[in-house]
Amino acid sequence: MSIYLILYNLFSGIVFLVGFPFLILYNLSHGKYSNRLVERLGRYPQSLRAHDDTPNSQPIWVHAASVGEVKAAIALTRRIKELLPLVPVLVSTITPAGRDTAERLTGKEIPIIYFPLDFYPCVKRAVKFIRPRAFIALETELWPNFLFQAHKSGCILILANGRISLRSFKRYRIFRFLFQPVLEKFKVLMVRDSDDAAHFRALGAVPERIRVFGNIKYEGLLGQTKENLPAMIRERLKLPEGRPVIVAGSTRGGEEAVLLAVYNHLKVVFPGLILILVPRHINRCPEIENLFKTQGVSYQLYSRIISTEERPKEAVILVDRIGDLFALYSVATLVFCGASLVPKGGQNIFEPAAWGKLVFYGPHMEDFKDARRQLEEVGAGIMVRDREELEKQMAYYLEHPEERARRGEAGREILKAQTGLTKKAAEIIAEEIRN
Repeated sequence: MSIYLILYNLFSGIVFLVGFPFLILYNLSHGKYSNRLVERLGRYPQSLRAHDDTPNSQPIWVHAASVGEVKAAIALTRRIKELLPLVPVLVSTITPAGRDTAERLTGKEIPIIYFPLDFYPCVKRAVKFIRPRAFIALETELWPNFLFQAHKSGCILILANGRISLRSFKRYRIFRFLFQPVLEKFKVLMVRDSDDAAHFRALGAVPERIRVFGNIKYEGLLGQTKENLPAMIRERLKLPEGRPVIVAGSTRGGEEAVLLAVYNHLKVVFPGLILILVPRHINRCPEIENLFKTQGVSYQLYSRIISTEERPKEAVILVDRIGDLFALYSVATLVFCGASLVPKGGQNIFEPAAWGKLVFYGPHMEDFKDARRQLEEVGAGIMVRDREELEKQMAYYLEHPEERARRGEAGREILKAQTGLTKKAAEIIAEEIRN
């Protein structure tokens, strides 16, 4: 163990001692982790313990941080199971929302657990108990203590869909001394594009083990689009056929005021216009409601509409529950993806593109630069710098439905061309494990 890892353990120990009591209180008050909070300490059900040291009893452990990554992780895990049917697999996540998503997608098909806190006693207990044959981390889930213990136990380390944005790279580079010895232990690193490859090399990954691969996170989106879903959503929200709808997804603080100003101007020209606003974090709904009230905007809560038989009385709908954004994109005339007018890195603009929607976003798309490049090349993604540009562009495409549809379909075709990446990634993983 290096001196840097020892120092990291001292720091993580302090964080654990100070922070874990608050996590307990949070769980008691919100019930998010329920009785599974002990899993974050590395304590798991006995059913997950490997029966012996034979390779086929040691599981393949796939880890994804939260909701977006979990969807890709489940698709990848299923492919791995097809290739290695005798080897058990499990999936871990960090957030309760990620776990709920994983369990909804898998039922009881794949065990779902919480990832242990990256504190030495917790990760040592977790690795010793589960004894993983291989550990597949998605994106940037680089937890030094866990990876050190897993490698020490003989576990194969693989990175899938690796990414480090320029914004994150600047922070990671400061701690290169800590990440280099961890990255050197990975047997293979499948990264999204050449920029990500350069970032991982600069942090100390072995160049020969890096493969520029593409983004498996996007592949499963087309499979999630169901032909009857738009009609179901329209019925659920009692949306009149033919009325234009703007869906603003994953918005952050500062963006709602801009979108509201754009909507207020556009509805003068397009009087039937509906705005569905979906904040990235629903705990911000009271803040957004205060904004509406301050500006005299009449609105309704999404949960209220779908729980009653009443038709919406207002043209502004605030979505106050998680998990419905992808489906809501299906009824959009135009889409705005948030976390992009403010410097938050953007959101997944391929989600609305999967429905054939023209997508607008701000200049801050660092976390989805590959998707932005591909959509802009075919005219299916439009970057706007401010409120004036967003209003002007949206007005144009509301008036030109044929061009809007053509551009949206071009974006959908981009996704069709990306099929097969998850299967290819699973084949590489299976080959590395067999070897």
